[in-house]
Amino acid sequence: MMLQSIDKKRSIFFYILILFFLSTISNISLNHRASSLLQVNKIEVSGLDNDLNTIIEKKLEYIIGKNIFLLNNRDIENKLNDIDYIHNYTVFRSFPSKVNVNLKKTKLIAITYRDNKLFYIGSNKKIIFLPQKKPGDTLPIIFGNFSNNEFFKLRNIISESAFDINKIKEYYYFPSKRWDIKLNNEILVKLPIENINDSINILNEILKENIIKQNKVVDLRVPNQIIFSNE
Repeated sequence: MMLQSIDKKRSIFFYILILFFLSTISNISLNHRASSLLQVNKIEVSGLDNDLNTIIEKKLEYIIGKNIFLLNNRDIENKLNDIDYIHNYTVFRSFPSKVNVNLKKTKLIAITYRDNKLFYIGSNKKIIFLPQKKPGDTLPIIFGNFSNNEFFKLRNIISESAFDINKIKEYYYFPSKRWDIKLNNEILVKLPIENINDSINILNEILKENIIKQNKVVDLRVPNQIIFSNE
């Protein structure tokens, strides 16, 4: 009788062990399956040309297979911020396993040359290298050893005035931190270092009054003076 009781207890214990083992295996399988469902398996990039979208997808391929909840947003942002031709972007998770990236391409606003190489300046304030000028491009050209901040400071002043910035075909920057601008009609305008906004307003009035006549240079460097010349 005692032996039967012991055998019965052993049987019960054995069955409990089996159930525990099977339960553990099942939980591991379920956890693995759930984990697999949450692994990134697709990156969808939109907003640019197909070739550029593909380049971005290649740059972000490293997140394939990672848990969608554990993605490092800062790391993804750093990858995108390194790309010169992107103006802004949005990144969002599409559960359970897809990441969507929507991009806006920067607007090209000017051309410059550095070390005999052609560069574009984007509205994102970045310098963008392109091997050759785009056909039919009529963007203004910037000459001189300028910084982006200095150029955008001037550009913002002009944009906020009544003067049409599209009339400018060339910008010239000097070491004294002063600018000249050449207009589409070949008139060269010499701007002062300070109070540029006042000079731009004066220039706009001069052009409206059509008093430049045959002169090719308008010198606005001296306060309260307008000097016309042909040199």
